[in-house]
Amino acid sequence: MNMSKIQDADITIMNFSGIYRYEKFYKNENVIWLDFCSLKGKNCYCDGLAEKIIEEKIKNFPPQGLHFIDSGNYHYATKFWIDKIQEKFNLIVFDYHTDMQEPLFKNILSCGSWLAHCAEKNLYIDKIILLGVSRKQKISLDKKYKDKIICLDIGQIKEKNYSSLQKINMKYPIYISIDKDVLSRTIFETNWTQGEMKLTELKNILQEIMLERRIIGIDLCGECANEAGKSIALKRNDEVNANLLNFIKRQSRAKKNG
Repeated sequence: MNMSKIQDADITIMNFSGIYRYEKFYKNENVIWLDFCSLKGKNCYCDGLAEKIIEEKIKNFPPQGLHFIDSGNYHYATKFWIDKIQEKFNLIVFDYHTDMQEPLFKNILSCGSWLAHCAEKNLYIDKIILLGVSRKQKISLDKKYKDKIICLDIGQIKEKNYSSLQKINMKYPIYISIDKDVLSRTIFETNWTQGEMKLTELKNILQEIMLERRIIGIDLCGECANEAGKSIALKRNDEVNANLLNFIKRQSRAKKNG
């Protein structure tokens, strides 16, 4: 995909919790609105029927473009987008959590285990690069994934210690998945524990990736809880979404003009 297309591409909104109806960042954009509010079996765990319904609803949409996939409870939706990729690629995931847990229920996709599922089942993934996780989460990674996953904890990112990234085969394109819980809670609030990354740090890394590599698509999750009394959190979350959306569009234009 020519990354410059993202500036004009369809932006997909996967509205699982209803939160996006209270946000404005996409109002002047060309968006595809996919509503899953009434879908059962979707919150944190995605049961078999919910999987089929989601896959059916997005079957005519390519992985290219920009996908907003609601809160971290639905980060498993990344799996449905990357399943569409039919070439070798590297998956870059910004997340405070590894999402590599053993599922509580076998064969049921979850927000905490979706990445382990992809590591084992998706044969097109060459490497998974996890950025911004906690040191504790990094240590907990199962050794069986050591050849598949490159993990940089937040300490390494603060120190700009990127030496392990030399293991990546740069000839492959990249899909980027961002869980905004990688960002510090001083910036805004998600419904999960959060990391220490600054927004500028996230954007600096994104800029380098986007200008140097072929990007297949990008998704973002990490909305705050859709609850009463969350108006301030919602406003800040909307602002971060707008900031990242505009940043990605600027980088796309820069790539096109460069």
